[in-house]
Amino acid sequence: MGCFGSETPVGESSLVPVSVAGLDRAVALVANYARTCALLSDGTIRCLGWNNVGQLGNGSRIDSSAPVPVSGISDASAVAAGYNHTCAIRGSGAMQCWGDNRLGELGNGTRDDSSVPVPVSGITDVVAAAAGISVTCATSSEGTIACWGDDPWFQQHDRADTQTSVPVPIAGITSAVAVTVAFNHACALARDGRVQCWGRGSMGQLGNGATADSSIPVTVTGISDAIAIAAGGNHTCAVLQSGAVRCWGLNDYGQLGDGTKTDRPVPVSVVGI
Repeated sequence: MGCFGSETPVGESSLVPVSVAGLDRAVALVANYARTCALLSDGTIRCLGWNNVGQLGNGSRIDSSAPVPVSGISDASAVAAGYNHTCAIRGSGAMQCWGDNRLGELGNGTRDDSSVPVPVSGITDVVAAAAGISVTCATSSEGTIACWGDDPWFQQHDRADTQTSVPVPIAGITSAVAVTVAFNHACALARDGRVQCWGRGSMGQLGNGATADSSIPVTVTGISDAIAIAAGGNHTCAVLQSGAVRCWGLNDYGQLGDGTKTDRPVPVSVVGI
């Protein structure tokens, strides 16, 4: 695997790709603040980078410029990285997380950071997961979504009475196959190709034509054939069956790709895709 980037807490920056020893069997890759983790073909996970709260998962809090194996995981099927925490779906459908836990990001009922994976409480059939800055969400085989951490409803960020250290179900979602978590909203992809979003909506990031917040998922306007979704800070994009891409939400830097810098409360087509 080759990586490149700017300044990080470990090692020198590189403006050209460099090979990362020990990750030649990677099948999936996630990265967040000053940290990268790779899922290997044998079900193990290796991480490198900053490790001040144990986010590399190897039992230490020492930064590493070389990949280190995450302790005790040999059957992972997926990995998700939040700001300073990481989670893995195990082959059994159980989920484990490690790293920062000040706001309940690890989902194990405590607020204690962990440098090794700990089981997420009460979920055993996870098929997809996503992590935001301090929120984690998991999709079950039945199509429900549960989230935990700093305000899974994205309504009162950093308020203690909206933080949860165990998974809570998101009402109104029953047929999800994937979830994506952004800065202050989240979206779910349904089996039938619809997309539902919840959280802050002042910039149109919920995609339902409104600019109001909603703690209950609302249906994104005009999308019925999505096959994949991804969320940025305050915007979301969906890939349609045709291969076209539509985006909605904040557009101050042209991130929606429609040739403007106008926020869009409903999906717009990305030019040229």
